[in-house]
Amino acid sequence: MAGAGAEKEAEPRNIFLRLLIKHWTVKEIVKSPAQEEREKYLFLYWKGIPFNRWMLFASSFLIQFCCGSLYSWSNFNAPIDDLIYGTITANKAPNTFYIAVGMFGTTAMILGPWLERHGPRLGLLLGSTVFGVGQGVAALSLHKKSIVGVYIGYGVLGGFGLGLNYISPVSALQKFFPDFRGVASGFAVAGFGAGSIVWSKVYLPMINRFQLPETFAILGAVLAGTMLCCSVVMRTPPNNFTVGGLNVRGQRVAHEHEHENELELDQVRDGKESHDVEKSALPVAVAGTPIVMSLIQSLRSPDFFFMYLMFFANQIFGLVALSRLSNMAQDLFGQSKNEGANVVSINGVFNCLGRLCLPMLADLAIKTLKTNPPFARKLVFLFNLVVQVVIVAILPHLINRGNYDGFRAVMWTLTFTYGGGFGTIPCFLTDMFGPYNIGALHGMILTAWSIGGVGGGLGFTSVFDRHKPSAADAKVPGAFDKAYESNFHWILAVLVVGLAMLFFVRTDPVDRTAPGYRFSVLGKKIVHFKGARFGSDHHAVAGADAVHPQAPTSSKVDSVASPMYQYPSSRQLVLLVEPAVALLGRIARV
Repeated sequence: MAGAGAEKEAEPRNIFLRLLIKHWTVKEIVKSPAQEEREKYLFLYWKGIPFNRWMLFASSFLIQFCCGSLYSWSNFNAPIDDLIYGTITANKAPNTFYIAVGMFGTTAMILGPWLERHGPRLGLLLGSTVFGVGQGVAALSLHKKSIVGVYIGYGVLGGFGLGLNYISPVSALQKFFPDFRGVASGFAVAGFGAGSIVWSKVYLPMINRFQLPETFAILGAVLAGTMLCCSVVMRTPPNNFTVGGLNVRGQRVAHEHEHENELELDQVRDGKESHDVEKSALPVAVAGTPIVMSLIQSLRSPDFFFMYLMFFANQIFGLVALSRLSNMAQDLFGQSKNEGANVVSINGVFNCLGRLCLPMLADLAIKTLKTNPPFARKLVFLFNLVVQVVIVAILPHLINRGNYDGFRAVMWTLTFTYGGGFGTIPCFLTDMFGPYNIGALHGMILTAWSIGGVGGGLGFTSVFDRHKPSAADAKVPGAFDKAYESNFHWILAVLVVGLAMLFFVRTDPVDRTAPGYRFSVLGKKIVHFKGARFGSDHHAVAGADAVHPQAPTSSKVDSVASPMYQYPSSRQLVLLVEPAVALLGRIARV
């Protein structure tokens, strides 16, 4: 009674704060036997085709392929300005992209917890419907020559739908593939990069064949219809889902009789069941076993804070500079528009390859070197940021020497790491904070992308405008050098800060479950503030003894059979980064 009274007293009195906490608390989805039976088949009410988890790969790729149309928006800028204002220099249509990017990240952040509670199928149904309506509003607005209507239709409604649809398949894949998280994550988001390449080749021919409003109406029907069809495949795993001896969290499982005496920590402490799906369990920290945390614990964790800043740094140059890659080829090296377009097309291929390859390499390190999964993902971002720091530092040197081949090589390498960050972040978040928090946390961390796209883009433009040459001097060789190089300086500073933030992301479960704040490097303790609560995950514990929240009592975690991981040796780390450093050194000497 006293405990219940204390808990009630601890609840915030402000109704808005209580509603906020309720929204950011992920509740478990417990499926009935009838629902589980229906979901054994691809079409829920027709038993013609059995469902297989690998079907999610094709469906997720198609959904992300449609979402990737957002990156091809620049093809609409000139036609829309010309239609509404009678001149291609009005520069009003690009604001639609900024609004859509802002809504994309905001929607993913706000509806992430809702998605985890209601599942990816409902998320796709909502997102695709709103996106289709938005395309219709944009088409009607173009017919009426209203730029405000375009902002609302594509920017607000379209951004809302794309943001929700982006995180829906990723959330499902991370739960269905605990044995191949990196492969699943990379393959899904690679569709986004592939879509940006293909749709950029489709828009202009459609505008030439049809009118601009009709183009938006047709694209809305095709894209929304495709994503709605793919929603049929989407679902969450059954209650007792295991694959290869792993449960959804990636833990080894055993039968009930081997763990009859295990109790939930929340039940021991409070005498009742917690409503948060990522429950805390008995505190047994084993290197490499997943951490079990609630969503609110995850959001308050310093590790998530540092990951947010690290991810912001990883994508900043890709957002603000690579979108101007064609202009850079023309302004800095005197290349033609066709060459600029070719560079951008090849750049998209490297974006896709990065999204596919880097998370897969992390999976390979986990399986072959027995690397702690979060540490393997951290190494990917370490590689990304180190490569980007080196590239941005040597770019002025390449520009001053007029080394166009070296410029293309380093920009494609940078795009490879940019795409690799997007491919790796979902499985990194899952390994750090649990598969039932991935929808919300992935949405939250995508706001770093939105802020970088809007704020970084405006900042780049502001600095560029201050240093760009006059129209009379624009043809002089080297006239644009200062305008671009001035932006490289602040981008380099952001990358260095992001690299420093990555260093403080703790991947050792012993550190994260220790009282106070403990930080280790390669398993060796560096600092431990035992009296401080800052940085402690508090009730979060290693998942070696955690019970799958949706599983019946016949399947529990086998702490004895849990895979033991180790940190790679210094020699192994050198072997991982040595080829990339050598390649960049050769490029710099050209």
